[in-house]
Amino acid sequence: MSRGRWWTVGSLVGALVIAAGGVAWWQHDDGPFTHSLVRFDDDRGEANRYTNLEDGAAQLSVGSPDGHELVVQWRDPDGHGWTAPETVWTDGQNLAIENTVRYGGGTVAIVETYTPDTSDDSDINDVLVSIVCRDLTCDATDEGGVDSEAQVTPDGGLVYVGDTERHVQLWSADGGFRAVPWSGHPRYDYPRLVVSSPVLAPDGSLRVVSGRFSAGACTFELLSSPRRSADLTSVARRTQPLRGDLQSDCQTYVDTFSTDWVAVHSFDHRASDFWFVRDGDTWTTTRHDPSGLEAIDVRRTECCDTGVIGFVHWNDVAYGSPDGRRLQVQTHLLGDERWSEPRLLEGAPPGYRCTWLDGHDLAEGFLLVMTCHEEGHRVRDPFTGDAYAVAASTDLEHWDTAWVADVHRDPEVSHDGLRLGRLTWTADAGFETH
Repeated sequence: MSRGRWWTVGSLVGALVIAAGGVAWWQHDDGPFTHSLVRFDDDRGEANRYTNLEDGAAQLSVGSPDGHELVVQWRDPDGHGWTAPETVWTDGQNLAIENTVRYGGGTVAIVETYTPDTSDDSDINDVLVSIVCRDLTCDATDEGGVDSEAQVTPDGGLVYVGDTERHVQLWSADGGFRAVPWSGHPRYDYPRLVVSSPVLAPDGSLRVVSGRFSAGACTFELLSSPRRSADLTSVARRTQPLRGDLQSDCQTYVDTFSTDWVAVHSFDHRASDFWFVRDGDTWTTTRHDPSGLEAIDVRRTECCDTGVIGFVHWNDVAYGSPDGRRLQVQTHLLGDERWSEPRLLEGAPPGYRCTWLDGHDLAEGFLLVMTCHEEGHRVRDPFTGDAYAVAASTDLEHWDTAWVADVHRDPEVSHDGLRLGRLTWTADAGFETH
């Protein structure tokens, strides 16, 4: 497989002109961060998306001025300047309509979707482009196998880009893009044999689960590769009765953020989830969730079952209420192999009951808003209350809470914060009453 296009914004001494996708810029002696951020909007192209990097206030911005060019800029760790705008991909015929961004250990993986016709909902003719950026350098490709979401190891050393029947597309910090031929991959033969999309474990190995139908049952097989390899071998199996009606099948989707377990979810949501788990070199299966997530499951008429939001600044948040008053939160931070211990936060005081709970991913934080009602009052709308319990965090580790009663307007949640009656919350000021 040929290499994708390569651009470098490294620190060089003296003046250097670099042409990248038709854009030339000067590299000065005092470093590359001598420019201002160029902002784009959705009117002609795609608005900027920002990734916070691990070094100080360093960021990566990606956006499009016209829907054809993709432009990145890097902000320095001090937060004072940006590199010159750099065009990392151009598609002169199709229009960029959406992207996904994934991050790990200094590596940002962007998948941009281009379409030839924005009025057509079909994705048959869409073009997927993968851009991987690390250390002021971006590598890009549209060669076959790009998936709609990349997967990045926590250390940023390896990225799963996508796969085809013949190979898996990987990117590594020391080798860029490469197509690695599959070995031992079961061929998709629907409906007798179905194969999940690969999942990239934190150590850089790949996991795949196949499902084979036979005599009213599914046999699920876990296949695993060595690190940075696509050589799959079978490590465990599980057979269980096929659930649902005759249209059900053995399709699954899998996920993990550990080297020692893989969660298996059936496309038929009436079937129970299970996990492949590893102890040393031996893999077994269990219905006990090894991730540490303690999900809340209340009666259908009460509040509030656990909800999970992923990729909140590259982390995950689970939230619910065990009693319709207090708030329970758990977090999975990037690189951790388990959820944090559940934490109970103050919510509604006695005399109130709550009917709805929402989570909001903000520019610099995460916000929980629980809708509540004074006991004895008729609840006409479970989504609109006369009181609210609120919790907020900027780092998913430290949480502040607030309680607001006698509210006559819905909460106003923006990208930057919350306004609820006389209460506001922003990342800089926290909770304030006006």
